[in-house]
Amino acid sequence: MTAANEALSTDTPATVTFDTLKAAQELRKTGFEDRQAEAIVSTISKAMSETVATKADLELQSAVTKADIEAMGAKLTADIEAMGAELKAGTEVLRAELKADNEALRSELKADNEALRSELKADNEALRSELKADNEALRTEFKLFQQSVDSRFEKVALRFDALENRLFLKLGGLMVTMTFLLLAIGPFYFRWVMSLMGSS
Repeated sequence: MTAANEALSTDTPATVTFDTLKAAQELRKTGFEDRQAEAIVSTISKAMSETVATKADLELQSAVTKADIEAMGAKLTADIEAMGAELKAGTEVLRAELKADNEALRSELKADNEALRSELKADNEALRSELKADNEALRTEFKLFQQSVDSRFEKVALRFDALENRLFLKLGGLMVTMTFLLLAIGPFYFRWVMSLMGSS
């Protein structure tokens, strides 16, 4: 075994499973010279050692991966905490805005209620004054109507009194006339009746 073969066979013995000696012997059997066979085996061994991971490489990669995972976890934790703080701050801002909006709405509704109450009060007062004026007008109108009716009744009563006086005077005159007639015609009528009775 040459020095080159020994160097190749001892290069990373724990991870490289390529048998450089056997490979070199097989190449010599096919007609390659020693230098050619060693060059080919050396090239293949180097390529395998560069591409095949060693235990140290895996441990290093595992450590790096673990560190990366821990760093990513820490970053995610920090991001989550920052997001939580941001959400909390946003929630507080939103709560403050909603509280301010509620207060503004409450004030606005209170002002609207006060304005509506004042408007209704004014309308009630106007309606009360209008009804009072209407009642006064109706009372005055009814009073005038009553006075008119009383005046008419008084006129009718006066007419009845005048008619009664007239009738009384006419009846009195008629009675006086009849009395005079009876006094004037009575004796003649009595004689006529007596003559009729005597002739019978």
